[in-house]
Amino acid sequence: MKDLQRFIFCLGITVLVLSCAQRGRPDGGPEDFDPPVFVGSSPANYSVNYNKNEIRINFDEFVKLDNPRQQVIFSPPIEPRPTIMPMSMASKSFTIDMPVDSLQKETTYTINFGLSVQDNNEGNILPYFKYVFSTGDQLDSLQVKGHVRDAFEREPDENISVLLYQIDGTFNDSIIYNELPTYIAYTDSVSNFNVENIKEGRYKLIAISDKNNNYLFNPKSDKIDFLEKEIDLPTEEEFELSVFKSEIDFSANRPKQVSQLHFEFGYEGKLDSTQIDLISDAPADYEYRVYKDFEKDTLHYWYKPFVEKDSLLFEITNKNYRDTLEIRPKQIEEDSLSLVANPTGGIGFFEDFTLRANTPIEEIDTTKFSMLTRDSIPVDLKIDLDQTLNQLKVSFDKDEKQRYQLRLLPAAITDFYGKTNDTLDYNFKTRSYSDFGNIDLTVNNIARFPVIVEMVDENGFVEQSLYHEEANLFKFKFIKPGEYYFRVIYDDNENGKWDSGNYLKKQKPEELIYVKKSLKVRAFFDYVEKINLE
Repeated sequence: MKDLQRFIFCLGITVLVLSCAQRGRPDGGPEDFDPPVFVGSSPANYSVNYNKNEIRINFDEFVKLDNPRQQVIFSPPIEPRPTIMPMSMASKSFTIDMPVDSLQKETTYTINFGLSVQDNNEGNILPYFKYVFSTGDQLDSLQVKGHVRDAFEREPDENISVLLYQIDGTFNDSIIYNELPTYIAYTDSVSNFNVENIKEGRYKLIAISDKNNNYLFNPKSDKIDFLEKEIDLPTEEEFELSVFKSEIDFSANRPKQVSQLHFEFGYEGKLDSTQIDLISDAPADYEYRVYKDFEKDTLHYWYKPFVEKDSLLFEITNKNYRDTLEIRPKQIEEDSLSLVANPTGGIGFFEDFTLRANTPIEEIDTTKFSMLTRDSIPVDLKIDLDQTLNQLKVSFDKDEKQRYQLRLLPAAITDFYGKTNDTLDYNFKTRSYSDFGNIDLTVNNIARFPVIVEMVDENGFVEQSLYHEEANLFKFKFIKPGEYYFRVIYDDNENGKWDSGNYLKKQKPEELIYVKKSLKVRAFFDYVEKINLE
């Protein structure tokens, strides 16, 4: 009996301890997705005749400031920068030390908090909260309005930063890399912007996608656009900006060794007459090959073996660029020739068959390429070697519901090291014409030629692209069923593709126009469409 009582007593103590241990654990309920709510401040937001030394801003729950040194911007800038407390702990309010003697007279100030204000538990953000006050008896009421689009994509990024720089003399283009703007605003859900509470003066207008959220232009990550003229306020004019990825100056990265005779040279910027030369001692018959990677900003460098030193010194040159780079080769495994085919299985009516090699393709023997239909009927082939991309392209006319077999006999392909392929067979087939739609598209009001018209899906993937030098009728054939948008590109430099701009050179991108309305293409349907460009 005593053992039973002892057991019951111990069991009760255990249950009690477990229940106490769980009292602090959340008991479920809906997750909080609501951002903090601003409930007031002292002085009140949008106050005038400010003559205090401190601003207190209050919220309905405990908040914390994420990266306030970078996110919180004072417009116009205040020196020395005011101190915000607390910086590293949660609180329902925070204070800003704002000594009156650091402020200009008769000036409206805006404190932009960017994405810094978030609740302490779930991290929900109160986006782009701002506090406004004036040291004069009225708030500056001038504003700059407009719209931001993307120069290439159908939809722009969300919350693009719109920056105004007050101009005192000549505007220095490098300011946007190093100095904060005088005023800032952000685009709304429909990509409109309104920079408010600005004082009279002359300004430069810039828009950036601001991936680092630091109000400085980083050309490696940010898109940008700039208004070519300066703005004199007040003005009733509204402004249109189109952000683009600015070309950056060429620079080469430190090379790395991939295999025994293969180096990779990563780079940034645009290739322009690029050369890679070995400036270490090398034999007179030294040979090498260079080709561009199909996907990455990388140059592949292959060379014939020779008696090497412990290190090799290369000189890489590009337009207005020259640098020397060193690499210490290691004794690692050599590569053997291998080929990657695209596509595999099905092939489109306008699609070419390609082979990419892992070593430089030196030559091809077209007599060792052959293609047959399933009825053993020979097919005429056009075979091209693109040594810039180290890619072989096979083109041929295709019929519907047909099967094809491409055969490469031994030594059809020879690489830089004299290695050749074995017998290779590739099989693919086409679908029925009735599986696709066709579109006759008339484009009215084309301003100039040549012009490129492209069909893209909602993700921006190009389904088909047509290039015309004078006609305005574009015939899109064998379109896969789906929803598509049309875009029109004015190819002003006549290179067959859209080209972006360059901020420092004051070059704008080539003009690209999206047709807002989409077209749903169904199989076995022929469409006759017209679009009118503005």
